[in-house]
Amino acid sequence: MRPQPDWLITEDVDYAEFDLGPLKTGKEAEVFLVERTHEDRSCLLAHKRYRPRSVTHKGELEALGFQRANAFMNDRSYRDGRTFAKSRDRRAAERATKYGKRLLADGWTGHELDVMRRLWEVGVNVPYPVGERDDGLLMQFVGDRGAAAPRLAQARLDSADLALAATQMLANLRLIVGAGFVHADLSAYNLLWWHGEIWVIDLPQTVDIAINPQALDFLQRDVTNVATWFSRRGVAMAADDLFAELVTIACAL
Repeated sequence: MRPQPDWLITEDVDYAEFDLGPLKTGKEAEVFLVERTHEDRSCLLAHKRYRPRSVTHKGELEALGFQRANAFMNDRSYRDGRTFAKSRDRRAAERATKYGKRLLADGWTGHELDVMRRLWEVGVNVPYPVGERDDGLLMQFVGDRGAAAPRLAQARLDSADLALAATQMLANLRLIVGAGFVHADLSAYNLLWWHGEIWVIDLPQTVDIAINPQALDFLQRDVTNVATWFSRRGVAMAADDLFAELVTIACAL
């Protein structure tokens, strides 16, 4: 089993946590920087908080610490194959009742944490998943006290770094598919670049290849996104060949 990172201050000691403020905002969540300390040690963590789908009023959102409402749309296609154990819960989710929206929000959090754990175990370079929180999840912060790691789309890479980033991205993509998943929203905006390494982030919409009927469509879109981005920057990448290779990996599962 892949070992827990040695920088992490684990929950079996008497630690303190301090909220250092917001890092970034996305369609369905906002990320905040947290410092965890114990004696003379400290580590930086990212707290991803999912916006409540049942709350849209600006004042209520601000009272909860959010800057804006949830803007993630058409999530049903990503949830295909995921089920609720109770029929009452399934009906509530389908009808988008207040209770159903809360179930869906909880489902995104639990799903992302589970996927991150499984991908971490097989060697995908994802932030280490520390654990679940009432409103989201806690994970490794990629960056330092000076700055968060930039998205690949915003990083300034020379030709050597671009080639290295492409090689690492392909290796991670093969591991993700080999683990039975499709990212389903992969692009240069959901990859980070930090100290010569690619990091894969934003995994709540990740789908299971075996149960989601649109998984291969999502995979083709992912491949097209990243292949186009790298090709435009001088790193040749044949989307059709890469897609065929990954489908072969998926069919062997």
